[in-house]
Order: sequence, then C-alpha cells, then structure tokens
Amino acid sequence: MKITTKVSICASVLAALLCSVVSPTLAADHLLGAKQGPYVVGLSNSFSGNSWRAQMVAEFKLAADQLKADGTLKDYLVSDATGNTASQIQQIQNMIAAKVDAIVIDANSETALNPAIEAAHKAGIIVVAFDNTVTSPYAINVNVDQRKFGELGGEWLAKKLNGKGDIIVLSGLAGSPVNKQRWDDGAKKALSKYPGIKVLTEVNADWDQAKAQQAIANLLPSFAKIDGVYSQGGAMTLGAIYAFKAANRPLIPMVGEANNGLFKVWNAELKNGFSSIAPSNPCGLSADALQTAIKALKGEQVAKDINLDPPIVTDDTLDKFVQVDMPDSLWLPTTLDAAHLKALFGTTK
Repeated sequence: MKITTKVSICASVLAALLCSVVSPTLAADHLLGAKQGPYVVGLSNSFSGNSWRAQMVAEFKLAADQLKADGTLKDYLVSDATGNTASQIQQIQNMIAAKVDAIVIDANSETALNPAIEAAHKAGIIVVAFDNTVTSPYAINVNVDQRKFGELGGEWLAKKLNGKGDIIVLSGLAGSPVNKQRWDDGAKKALSKYPGIKVLTEVNADWDQAKAQQAIANLLPSFAKIDGVYSQGGAMTLGAIYAFKAANRPLIPMVGEANNGLFKVWNAELKNGFSSIAPSNPCGLSADALQTAIKALKGEQVAKDINLDPPIVTDDTLDKFVQVDMPDSLWLPTTLDAAHLKALFGTTK
C-alpha cells in the first residue's frame, strides 16, 4: 500500500486550508467567558447515511481522543439524529441536561435548531456548527464556503461546454443547508450567466452513489442529448458515470467532489478524454470545529463565521490525491493517518 505519502500531502493541504479564515468579524453573542477544563464536548450529527459522515465522525473522534490524552478533554459524546430534525433538537437538549461544556453540530436545518442552541448558550455551553451550519446568533459557524463550492463547479461546467448545452443536476439531501448553498446560491447562479445552458431536470439523490446511479439510469432513456452533469457530490458523480457506462452512453463532463471512488474512475478515464473538477468539503471540518470550541472555552477570541476556501482537484492534480489501494468510500483530503484509514475502510488489496 502507498498511503502514507499521499495522506501526508492531503493532511498538509487540509492544515493549510483550515488556517485560511476569510471572515474575521467578531460578534458578542456567540462567545462566553473562559472556563476551566478539562471539558466534556458533544457531537450532534444530523445523520450518518453515507461514507462522508462516517469519516467525519472518525476524524472528530481522533481529534477528541488526542485532546483526552493531553488532558484538555475529560470526555466526549457522539449522537446521530438519523436525518430527523426533532431528534436532533432532543439530542441537543439531552446534552444540555448532561452539562456538557460545548456542542459541535452538523445541522439538519439552518433554523429549526436555533431555540435549542439558544438554550445551550444560556446554560453556558459553547455551540459550534460545521458543514451544515445554522443562523443562530449564539452559534459559531465553521465551514467550507459552500456557495463558492457550487459556484466553482457550475462555472467550470459552463466553460467546459463553451457556454452552451443541456445538463442534468444531481442535488443532495432536499432541505439541507448545504444542498441549498451549493446549488441555489452557488452553481445555479454561476450557470445563470450562460443563457445557452439549459437544465433538463434536477434530481435529489442524497449524496448517495446508488441513488444517483438509479436516478440517472431512469433519466437516460428520456434524454437523447445530455452534454454535462452538475453533481453536488463525488459519490453521486460516480453513480452517474456507472449509469452512463451501463447504458453505453459516452462519458460527458461531470462536476465531482473529492471522493476516492470517483478519483479512481476519473484517473482511469483521463486517457479516454473524460474530464472533471472536484472541490473538496473535508471530513476534517469536524476536528476543526472541535478545536474551535476548545479555543472559545479557553476564552480566546473566535470569529462568528469562519469560512474556508474549498481545495480543488483538477485533471492536472488528480494523481496527487487518488488512493488506488483504498476503497471508493474514502474522502480526501483527510486528517486520518494510514492506520486509522485502514481501520475505518479496510483496503482494496
């Protein structure tokens, strides 16, 4: 296996990324006074229905275990709301009752959790939302700029098609903040600058490979001409590729994401002219959100909104990231070392 070198490259890229705060504005409501450790921190995960979420939790746990080892954390909790907003609200309420010091949230809704977040703040608990963030004035938001993520993919696809063509859109989980930010606020606006681009249809495939593959398979008979695919997620892009190949349709430009399964197929198809672009939403955001919570607990000045530029993988840089000995379900870049990756995913050999 040749994991260590490339994982180190990816980790260094992520480390640089997570230092690139572009929104330093401070607001009083999201901060509390310094608190003596060691601390107890809870992770409220809105759902765990794909490999990105599994890796995200693993990266949180690795960072939390390291903080336990150095005495910063006393303990940590992890909960899963299985995609149910009411359950996530209950999770947060349970963590308040358990008197945790901070709650890190991957939210199921931008707004519905706000009363529970306010209750946590009033109980003296720091709240940090990441990935799917929230509108509460009492929460710190740590995220890749999801609008820019979508905009980059939309702009790339439009230029790849010379500003003219018929495309299919694969969106993520309907109603989620990331879904709206990547498509409505990002890619859709970028594509609107090109009147020659026509969206044939938009399908929600929940960032899931199997759902995307089935959705595209169902659509292909209805559209003899498809020039491109805008996909919000790498696993969905991989499903789209498999659907095109199964239907003996030539591969067309498809927007992707930094998913190893996509990377492996993309790498194999480069010689055949296939092209993609992959903005990254690193799973290590959970670890960065945890570190941000610790800084706030120690009384450090932390920005209300921490927006990070998404790393981008292109045809020219793909070979630096693809992990040919690792399963499709790996997401890159990652903070996990080779041993943790093997424990989480196994290997292909």
